[in-house]
Amino acid sequence: MDFPHLNLPNRFIPSRVLTHQNLPRGGPMTLANLEGAGCIRRIFVATVRRPSPGNQRQTLIRMYWDGSSTPAVEAPLGDFFGQLHGLAPYPLNSRYLISQAHAGYTATFHMPFARGARIEAEAGPDVDPPRIILFVDWHAYPDGALQEPLRFHAQFRRENPCQAFGRNYLLMDAVGRGYLVGFNYGVAVRDDRARWSHAGAENIYVANETGAPEGTFAYLRGGGGEDTFGASYGGVLHQPSSHLDQGVPYYAQEDLGPAFARHTLAAYRFFASDAIPFSRSIHVRFGSMANDICSTAYWYQEPPHRPFVKLPGWDQLPLGTELPYSGTGAPNATPRWMVHGPLHPGAKSALEAAANQGDLRAVVEDTGYPPDSPWRHQDRHVARWVPAEDIQGFVDFGLTFRPSDPGNSVTWPAVGLAQTWLYADADAEATLYIGWAHDLRLRIGNGQWQPLGRNAYFKNATRSVHLRAGWNRLQITLDSPEAGIEGSTWGAWTFGLRAVDGRGREIKSRLQPST
Repeated sequence: MDFPHLNLPNRFIPSRVLTHQNLPRGGPMTLANLEGAGCIRRIFVATVRRPSPGNQRQTLIRMYWDGSSTPAVEAPLGDFFGQLHGLAPYPLNSRYLISQAHAGYTATFHMPFARGARIEAEAGPDVDPPRIILFVDWHAYPDGALQEPLRFHAQFRRENPCQAFGRNYLLMDAVGRGYLVGFNYGVAVRDDRARWSHAGAENIYVANETGAPEGTFAYLRGGGGEDTFGASYGGVLHQPSSHLDQGVPYYAQEDLGPAFARHTLAAYRFFASDAIPFSRSIHVRFGSMANDICSTAYWYQEPPHRPFVKLPGWDQLPLGTELPYSGTGAPNATPRWMVHGPLHPGAKSALEAAANQGDLRAVVEDTGYPPDSPWRHQDRHVARWVPAEDIQGFVDFGLTFRPSDPGNSVTWPAVGLAQTWLYADADAEATLYIGWAHDLRLRIGNGQWQPLGRNAYFKNATRSVHLRAGWNRLQITLDSPEAGIEGSTWGAWTFGLRAVDGRGREIKSRLQPST
């Protein structure tokens, strides 16, 4: 059965809320208050005949389930319904979102609740007039009939300018059990290094419970950003189109002269036929250049959820306004690994020397790459140790050592070294749960390297290691593909690792031993 699949009662009372309100200034207004158990099946909204950018971006919608004081849905009205950037309405005909002329928006996500639901809206200073029409079609269930534990979530995010060829745009970061429904994604190009609107595509990091039958880790890497939405070769050769689970319904070119032509696009992707469940966490990033990017992620999970961003202020919602990563409220993960690189796979002696040295300040001048290699540029002309962000147990060398190249092939051959420390109360055996693609080796302390083998695509394995009482150094080496876009993972340079002691307790890794 295709996802989403929710365990909903077969008997219900069809119900509807219909309201037409003028939103007050200065605070939210409750538009619908549903009591008892039920499931929203359809939401239809209309605002004004010709909504302005302010009406689209500064009319906010929030939804709360089961008496929670934290919204599970929070987004600008236009963005929630797939109308991005505050643009005038454009046609959209997808599985879950539909937009027709004169700002008629429909969402058909199923949104269950056990004890009640509340929908509110809020108008910002540029919403004029602040008018809204709302239909909520829902099924009311007998008391105690709803057993489904998952709740619908949606969260908007925006960043401008994004970091180019670096950490990638953060689209979603959820902790708990659930599954990803999909996301919309908008780009207003401001980076003039290339005609591309992206620097890669989606990177989806899934962490499951230790020893889960489906694997402890899963990793999905996209190729070009346009491929995510069913377009190809930049997407610029295609007319805007909208389909069941993917599409680019808005694309506009702005000719700024012979040097550079900017464009603005809106796209979406739903995972109804290619489900992405998670039992511990999910983290989604999208390749980025220094552009104005926005998104809304849609997912189900068991409450409580962990909000990962704050909604931008009124003056930071409009397209083109500055909103750097540091101002978005997005999390800054605590580094738990040091990584060293990039090195050419042929530079094995330099790799071994870096692994054996205890000095994390040491650099390697001869990385094995020719002077014109994309790996040798700016401050990355030497290999060095740097902290690596921990992404729910994943370490992605590509986020740290990404070559700044405006092309789409980001899979030049490279090998990286990662290091962390594990603490044991006493001499004991521990189990390492590892997921990776390509060639991976590991070792504890100064012991022998253990080759774990080559995976053509991302797979999981376990290894038993002996830890001595106190701090134990764990090192990993991981190769990326040998050339171009060969292989089946488009240059994935990522591994996930979780250490568990003999009593089933997770051993947290650290950058360095504590005193």
